Amino acid sequence: MMKKYKIYSILSTVLLFIVMACSDDFVGNSPNMNDNVGAITLVTVNPAKNFFNLTAPSLAAEEVEFTVDVDGFGITSVSSVEVELVYTDKDRLYDPFREEKYDSVHAPIVLQTISTFPSTVVITGASVASALGIPIDSLAVGDKFQVTLPINTADGRRLTTALDSDLCNEPAQPSFGGCGVAWAISCPSAIPVGTFTATSGGTSTDGCPPTNPLSGLSYDITLTDEGAGVYTVSDFSAGVYQNWYGACYGYTFETPISFIDVCNNLTLIGKNDGFTCLVTGSGTYDPATGIITINWSNCFGDVGNWTVDVKP
Repeated sequence: MMKKYKIYSILSTVLLFIVMACSDDFVGNSPNMNDNVGAITLVTVNPAKNFFNLTAPSLAAEEVEFTVDVDGFGITSVSSVEVELVYTDKDRLYDPFREEKYDSVHAPIVLQTISTFPSTVVITGASVASALGIPIDSLAVGDKFQVTLPINTADGRRLTTALDSDLCNEPAQPSFGGCGVAWAISCPSAIPVGTFTATSGGTSTDGCPPTNPLSGLSYDITLTDEGAGVYTVSDFSAGVYQNWYGACYGYTFETPISFIDVCNNLTLIGKNDGFTCLVTGSGTYDPATGIITINWSNCFGDVGNWTVDVKP
């Protein structure tokens, strides 16, 4: 009995040493969570210099200006940030099978590298044309530019830019750098904002609407200026959806949507409605009359339109 006790004691001691050894080994080789901490760029765009004005006396002298700072969250040291440009040439290419033009997206090029923070970056029409190797007069309305800001860390990592703005502020993502800056060649936009009464209508593919086609519906909408030629309208259909689908589907709420004004040509920024169906569209703004005209459609095949007089 005594032998068994001694054997059990010896085995217990051996097991204890093994566990301690494994524990020490685990602690000594446990991953350092700080290795997964990245860095972000903090970007502030000058609202007075946030697009290239097509109507300016000199497109070459037009400027986009922003400041860049970095934050490594007290852990990651940043050596430099690259200012990387992607140019989208609107309607540059033609598809003979679809019989339509489409955009040409150029490969990224590095305009400059920043190693002092914060720094102010000024990008001119001339500097963009020179970097792309194209004549300045080949730039046209609707052409777009996207600057991304890859981060080079002191420990040798290159943190590429997050595409999702929510990820730009996530320190625990080693592959995400800061967000960038986007702008276009456009015209100054000065669409009046406020609450106005629109006249709307449309044709539905559903059997629900009490009046189909619908026309002459009066509905109050609110326009909000979001800056840089982007506006938000309080309800994309100007009351048409509520008229059609309120009683049978409970669609009694508004669905805001934004649009971009490029030299008085308006493009809806595609958005899902309450049925998770994508809504797209386009329109015009006539500064002389103050009339906005919007035509929209959805993935079901419904189409609609509205007009509103926003002239003060």
